[in-house]
Amino acid sequence: MKTSSEHVGFIGLGNMGGAIALRLLRAGYPMTVLDLDQDKMKGLTNEGADVAATPREVAERSTVVLASLQPDVVEEVACGKNGIAEAKKETLAFVDLSSTTPELAVEVSESLRARRIEMLDAPVSGADIGATNGNLTIFVGGNYQTYQRCLPILQHVGRMVTYLGKNGNGQIGKRINQMMQAMSELAIYEGMLLAKKMGLPLQMFARAASAGCAQTWRLDELVDNVFNHGEKKHRLRLRPGRTGNALKVAEQLGLKLEGTEAAHRVFSRHGWEIVIDFEKEELPDPV
Repeated sequence: MKTSSEHVGFIGLGNMGGAIALRLLRAGYPMTVLDLDQDKMKGLTNEGADVAATPREVAERSTVVLASLQPDVVEEVACGKNGIAEAKKETLAFVDLSSTTPELAVEVSESLRARRIEMLDAPVSGADIGATNGNLTIFVGGNYQTYQRCLPILQHVGRMVTYLGKNGNGQIGKRINQMMQAMSELAIYEGMLLAKKMGLPLQMFARAASAGCAQTWRLDELVDNVFNHGEKKHRLRLRPGRTGNALKVAEQLGLKLEGTEAAHRVFSRHGWEIVIDFEKEELPDPV
């Protein structure tokens, strides 16, 4: 159970946000929640959370507000009408768990700082299961004292919570992480493709590789799904932005990321999804 005196507000109770909020509530933090979908608040209110009508009201009732939102509504929730900034609470901290652009993180943090509200951009990695189990990785940018203050809260949901410097750096860290993940998925595809062409049993090769130096989070996920959950077809999915965002930044810096370019090109040619059929021992050839 928690020992701090923080009262947590939580805005955005989707699959990720709802799981994070529930862990914090069960850790003993008093909580006020807000979501446009009334049904998503029921599970939390049944366990003792209060409900607010606006982000401003959440902020007025809280000492630390966390949000897990779609990127196009972050600025409105933080700085718009009845937004967090209108609470005028100078000791308030805002932790944005959403994945946005670094530029938006800086812009919103500066607007809030003018109201004496400190913000951390703290995007997460680890999927819904990581939120449920408290195994997320959290990339944090912002004021260091605010990071230290919010760290005990974040450690209830993050296995690895890392401070990366100024506002915007959390979002940069998340984007680089996504780029590296894309290359991991490319390595899985090409490794499995070569294994198939050489006549290796795909399931057994995947398990062997996951225990060696080729081990990655994505490969572990594949092996777990196939061996423990009976998955017959595993889908390697890549959202265009996971490589595209990194490539845009690299272009601005005059930097060539050949591995990222390769992952972007290969997955785009396959419609951003490559299916490994373990039952038929099949996966698509390069396009």
